[in-house]
Amino acid sequence: MGNALALHPLERIVSEHEGWLAARVLGYAKDGGYTRYTSTLEEAWRISVAGLSASLIHALRAKEPTPGLSPDYDFAADPVTRFGIDEARRHRMRGVTLGMFLGLMKYYRRSYQDLVRCSGLDEKTLERGRLFVDCFFDRIEIGFTTEWASVSAPQRLAELEEASRSITNEKNRLLTLLESIPSPVMLLDTDGRPVFMKHEAVELLAGPMTPGTHYYRESGSPGLEVGVPRWSRLKRFLKGKAREARFEESIESSAGRRYFLVTVQRMLDISEKFCGTTIILSDFTDRKHAEDERQRLVEEMEERVRSRTAELLDVNERLVEEIEERRRSERFFHATIDSLSAPVAILNGDGDIVTVNRAWRKFADENGCRHPNHFIGDNYLGLCDNVKGKDAVTASAVARGIREVTAGRIDEFHLEYPCHGPGEQRWFQVRATRLENGSRGRVAVVHENISEVKKAQEEILSLNRSLEERIRLRTQQLECSNRELEGFCYAVSHDLRSHLARLEGLGRGLVEDCSAGLDNQARHYAERICRISMDLRRAIDSLLDLSRLARCELGNEAVDLSEVAARVAEELQRSQPLRRVSFSVEPGVIVRGDPQLLETVVRHLMGNAWKFTSRRKDAEIAFGSTMLHGMKTCFVRDNGVGFDMRYAGCLFQPFQRLHGPAEFDGAGIGLATVQRVIQRHGGRIWAEGERGEGAVFFFTFPD
Repeated sequence: MGNALALHPLERIVSEHEGWLAARVLGYAKDGGYTRYTSTLEEAWRISVAGLSASLIHALRAKEPTPGLSPDYDFAADPVTRFGIDEARRHRMRGVTLGMFLGLMKYYRRSYQDLVRCSGLDEKTLERGRLFVDCFFDRIEIGFTTEWASVSAPQRLAELEEASRSITNEKNRLLTLLESIPSPVMLLDTDGRPVFMKHEAVELLAGPMTPGTHYYRESGSPGLEVGVPRWSRLKRFLKGKAREARFEESIESSAGRRYFLVTVQRMLDISEKFCGTTIILSDFTDRKHAEDERQRLVEEMEERVRSRTAELLDVNERLVEEIEERRRSERFFHATIDSLSAPVAILNGDGDIVTVNRAWRKFADENGCRHPNHFIGDNYLGLCDNVKGKDAVTASAVARGIREVTAGRIDEFHLEYPCHGPGEQRWFQVRATRLENGSRGRVAVVHENISEVKKAQEEILSLNRSLEERIRLRTQQLECSNRELEGFCYAVSHDLRSHLARLEGLGRGLVEDCSAGLDNQARHYAERICRISMDLRRAIDSLLDLSRLARCELGNEAVDLSEVAARVAEELQRSQPLRRVSFSVEPGVIVRGDPQLLETVVRHLMGNAWKFTSRRKDAEIAFGSTMLHGMKTCFVRDNGVGFDMRYAGCLFQPFQRLHGPAEFDGAGIGLATVQRVIQRHGGRIWAEGERGEGAVFFFTFPD
């Protein structure tokens, strides 16, 4: 009795701090790594602490003093030891080892000691409480070890087998409970891979299952390979730190598109460590369809109400404004046709004149056509049919045209006719046009004075005749100049080339026949004469080719420049098979022009690229097209020696070279030839480059 009275404050402290004790024990278990093998639910730890606290409080309330741990004490009758025996049986059935239990008891003992130490009791009561807690846990451990030692290995094995069956049955009950949930459920591991999928989830993501397949699947078994839906919000959740999320998604299934509320829950163990993710799909397709239908019906009804209301308002407004609108339209119509300088008459479907404009009335007054109300009310077609004399043919044609327009067979009719005055030549054009916008069958007849236009046409015809004569004379002059140029070219090609050939032959004769009598300097001079003669002959041939480009007749057909570039690249590679050059040719680059001349352009540009990349082991040559300034532009690009942009203007001048003959051979006329061909096609060529970084030549053709 004295023991219970002395430790009465400890009973209150233990009963009031079960949550603190559970958190303390859990903290020690986390630090010791026991949470990997124990329950992941905090509630289980609270229940465990509650059981220990209840047993400890029961011992505190006992009338007997705390028993000593002697070999003669009857521990079987001790309720605390009996509590340890019961705990041993329960933990052994769950597969807990003796060492694991004693290790956990160490943390429970330490937590209760910490509670006593932090309770604020006086020193004497604090010491008695500490001794009582130690004795309490010693009795529990004695009961646990005694029970554990009393069980044989076969009995322990039988208990474990029974526990395994119980766990399996519990697992099956949980799976049955999970499968009884009508929603598809998935369980993902820490890497986001599926380790469990309900039957509904597999059928939703993969379609109907094959009869006979396993209903429950383990990780890696067939059926889980359907994977996880690739929803962006699910991916963000798996990469993030949030514990749960809800969002709506849709899935195209064999039964059509289904809509789901996706609930994603991150699974954490007792140590707050991520151990997987659950995904629950709640189908709300029917509800969504019902809501969509309801919303559609509501919107449709609202729209019908708005439409009907608007119709009624419009009817009321139209009834009020219709007369005024008609009056405004009539005033505007008359003001419009009165503003026209040409005479205008509006006819109805029968050809009667409904109204005329101010210009019509003025013209009638000025030309002496005295008629009541300026012919309004008369039939215009009848007036035309009654015309006699030289104007009868014109009037009859006008009447026929207006009848065609009135009948709807044509939209417009126009005819030019003379209407000469006493002192001037005048021409008019009559134009009959069917009116729209509710004026059914009405026709506007306009008589426009085109005398000035006729005079201008006569002047243009006179100027054209004069221009044609000037062109004929100029053509004769050009033909004469071309004949003179051809004669000059012939003289150059025949006389000058023959002299150069003889000079070259004499030089070769000196080198080959008289070399024994020549010293080194004389032999050098003779060889230079031969070389210079050859260069001059090549330059003359190039100039002749360039001059022929200005006189030859251009063809005009579709030319596939990509095919030409590919062929030239193949020829260049065959000419020097030991060179390794990377060619890139864009397919389908087609322009219109002369096939032979355009092939000359591609050959010169790709030949230049081949020549100026000869010093690179990683030479690259590309042909293609791009859009520059809204125009399709072809290009040839290389990564050769390049050039200084300050001298870009000299590239296309004949015999202007940016590299000496000792560096790269050539006559210096190729780019001038290319420019001449492109200019004759109405195009343009330019170049961009940088020393040591290559060059690119762009050229365009008109559409």
